[in-house]
Amino acid sequence: MRTLPITLSRLFIVLTSLTLISCAQGQQLSLNSEWPSFSSLWSSDREVDQLQQDELKGLIDADIKRRQSNPFLAGLSEQDIEKIKKEAWREYGRFWRGVATRSRYVRQPILETLDKVGAPRALQMVPVVESSYNPYVISSVGATGLWQLMPETANDMRVKSDRYFDGRRDIRSSTKGAARYLTKQYRRFGNWPMAFAAYHLGPTAVQRRLDRRHWQPEDGLKRMPLPPITKTYIRHIIGLIALHEEGTIHFPEPFRTKTITLQTPVDLAHLHELAELPKDQIFRFNPKLKLKQYYDGKPQTLQLRISEVRLKLLKQQIPSEPNNYMTIKVAKGESLASISRRFNTSTYALRKDNPGISNRLTAGSRLRIPVKLMKRINAGHNPLVKRESKSALEVALN
Repeated sequence: MRTLPITLSRLFIVLTSLTLISCAQGQQLSLNSEWPSFSSLWSSDREVDQLQQDELKGLIDADIKRRQSNPFLAGLSEQDIEKIKKEAWREYGRFWRGVATRSRYVRQPILETLDKVGAPRALQMVPVVESSYNPYVISSVGATGLWQLMPETANDMRVKSDRYFDGRRDIRSSTKGAARYLTKQYRRFGNWPMAFAAYHLGPTAVQRRLDRRHWQPEDGLKRMPLPPITKTYIRHIIGLIALHEEGTIHFPEPFRTKTITLQTPVDLAHLHELAELPKDQIFRFNPKLKLKQYYDGKPQTLQLRISEVRLKLLKQQIPSEPNNYMTIKVAKGESLASISRRFNTSTYALRKDNPGISNRLTAGSRLRIPVKLMKRINAGHNPLVKRESKSALEVALN
C-alpha cells in the first residue's frame, strides 16, 4: 500500500516535465516565426489595412492626376464629371454609330489640322455636338459645316467662300478657323468651359455675365452664370471628351486619302463614273465643292481628297493636259436638236465634233461638247447639298 503514492508522485513529475518541454518548443516555434503568435496576427491585420489605405490613396491620386493632366476636366469635381458623362451618353450614345460612320470621311484632315495649329485633339468632339459630323448640315439660322459657322463668323475666322467653294464646308479651313478661335477664348477666360461658352454665346456676352458673377471650374458646372442652353452645350462637349478619354466611346479609323491637283475644265460627275467610285464619294471627301462641273477655267486647278485605294484607278481617267472637250451623257428623250438648243449651238457643229453620230440618240450614249460651249450653261450643283441639308438633330436621328 505504500508504493502507490510513490508511483503517483513519479507520474506527476513526468507529466510536468512533458508540459515544460512542450512550452519550450512552442516558444521556439514562435521565436522562429514558423507559427504565428497573436501579436503577429494583429500586426498582419494592420499591414493589410495600411495596404488598402495606400491603394485607395493611389487611386485618388491617379484620378486627381488624370483630371489635372486633362485641361478639359481641370477643376471639376468627380461628381460633376460622372454626371456629365451620363448625360452625354444619354444624349449621344444611341446616335454614336451614325456619328462614327460619318466621321470616317472627314476626321483625317480634322486631326491633321488640329495638330498643325497646336490645338488639343479633344476639340474633335465639338463637331459631334455642332453637326453630328455631317458637313452638309444647315441650321435654322443658316450656320453650316462641321463647325456650324455663320457667314459673318466665317469671315472673322478668315474662312473664305466664293461661287465655286463653300469655305464653311471646307474641312481644313473651317477646322483651322474654329480651333484658333477656341484656343484664343481659352487663353482669354482661362478654362475650357468658358471657351466653349464663348463659341456658343459669343465672348462679349460671356464676359458680361462673368463681370456680374465670377466663376471658376471649382465652383461647379451647375453654377455657371450662363443660359441653360449654353450650359447644356458645354456639358455635352466635356461629357463626350470624358467618355472618349475613358474609352466608352471611340471613333473608327478614318478613311485614308491623298490630295491631288486637277486642271480645269473637269466634269467631276463624269470622272466619278469613269473611276467607278462609290456613290457621291468625291463629294463626301470634299464637301467644300459647290459644283459638279468646273468649266470656265476658274479656278484653274482643283485640290481634291481622293481615297487611297481608289487613287490609281482615278488617275488613269485624268488627262495629262487640260481637255478642250467635255463628255456629256444623253438623257432619256433627248435628241440632237434639243441638245443643240441646250448648248446654244447647231446640230452641224455637234455632228462635226461627234463623227458618225445618229439623228436618233440612245439614252446613256455620250457626246463630246466643246468646253467653250459649256461656259454658256450653268454647272450642276454638288448633289449632297440639297439631299443632306438638314438640322443636326435630323442627321442624328437618321
